[in-house]
Amino acid sequence: METNKEILDQFGIKIIDNCLDGLLNHFESIRKKENVPLVFKTKKEFLNHLDKDEYELFRKMLIDSVGMVLFEFFNLFEEDERFKLIFKEDGKEVDLVKISENLKAEPIIENGWIDRFSKYSNERDK
Repeated sequence: METNKEILDQFGIKIIDNCLDGLLNHFESIRKKENVPLVFKTKKEFLNHLDKDEYELFRKMLIDSVGMVLFEFFNLFEEDERFKLIFKEDGKEVDLVKISENLKAEPIIENGWIDRFSKYSNERDK
């Protein structure tokens, strides 16, 4: 089985790629497309009204918001032991809360998951 750090890094890569980078890619795609599906029309109109500085601020706010959502989500697992985040490999199980010093902070701390794994980490307010 991999080391605790390797397990947490793999999990962090998946979380950041799917949650943060996926969200930013979604909005960037809507912003760049000429014709969007009707369901995205309001988002497209909103994004079209933002100037460059406003759009950068919007993206920073998304990054901060996703970070806070992840913080609160992982806090649920730290505060209530009835809920578990389990990594399974080769018939062995590891509780992610127990192998992390502070799972809720992993995404947002300095040199945490966002800083290390997001392709947009340079846009983050530090």
